[in-house]
Amino acid sequence: MELDKKEAEVVNRAIQAWEDDARISKELATELRSSYSVRNANVDAIAIYALISAVSCGLLAFGALVLDEKWIELLRKRWGFSENIVGILFTFVAGLFVYLAKRRMNSSRGAKASNEVYNIAIILTVAIAITYWTRGLLDGPGNYALPLLFAAIAYGGVAIFLRSTLLWVTAIIALAGWWGAQTHYWSGGSFRFLGMNYPLRMTVFGLVIWAFSFVVGQIRSLAFLKDVTYTVGLFLFLVAGWTLSIFGNYADYEGWKALKQSHFWFWALSFTLVLAGMLYYAFQYKQETLRDLCLVFFLLNIYTRYFEYFWDRTNAGIFFALLALSFWFVAKKAEQWRGKTAA
Repeated sequence: MELDKKEAEVVNRAIQAWEDDARISKELATELRSSYSVRNANVDAIAIYALISAVSCGLLAFGALVLDEKWIELLRKRWGFSENIVGILFTFVAGLFVYLAKRRMNSSRGAKASNEVYNIAIILTVAIAITYWTRGLLDGPGNYALPLLFAAIAYGGVAIFLRSTLLWVTAIIALAGWWGAQTHYWSGGSFRFLGMNYPLRMTVFGLVIWAFSFVVGQIRSLAFLKDVTYTVGLFLFLVAGWTLSIFGNYADYEGWKALKQSHFWFWALSFTLVLAGMLYYAFQYKQETLRDLCLVFFLLNIYTRYFEYFWDRTNAGIFFALLALSFWFVAKKAEQWRGKTAA
């Protein structure tokens, strides 16, 4: 059995503790230590960097061919293809990629990372197919809600079929784009929809996705998507909430710039209290994902409030020195807490 370095350390400490407490014999301890090996971390790092490079080059190639040269439009006009024909062609191409991805997944279940990278081709081809399919279906000029909704449905369906977290994240992002575009269309181009500006609407959307993760966890066939839905929903909620703490529920950008930031103290205080409550819950019930994301946004919140209220009033050196001491204190307490839990 292969383990990474951290996993091997945990297993070795457990075996050593059992041996010291005379729960197992020295012979059994030796046999247990020889039953696993430490995975080569360098090989894993090279594989990750290679996959990142493959993703980057693939996206650059797509941008150069489709967005820059516009070769699809050139070929369509040269051969007299309609937009529906191009949509049909790329639908077949996307279907072919889905079939190949499913076959690859069945034959190499251990190569999850490379399988996910392969799914980028599905994301791009589905996007092109839906773009051409829906050009004649747009309900009014400038309404991009329908393509985004169709994309979210397509990505979500394929994600479930291929058990792909990457495609599921793409579906959630497309759904977030649909929510923003559709509410903009429903409001007649206004910044407000049902009394909510964009940051507040996206905060509600993130909260809904976050809550939906618990529903997903109750469905056996979708349980593998619970963690990624939980994380993405929480992240969207925190990003939108942080934006809301800056802009409030104000809809006029020019008017917002003319106001002092203290005018939005209620939203800043509310976001801070929400973060504090979520952090308390995370530490109380050992929710690691919630704890880590809330800590990041709590620090971001501190920086934001400083630049809003104290940038022109206090010495920057003194502020960052106090901030460094506070972070050191938090790190020290975290290490002590970790030591107590490990013991």
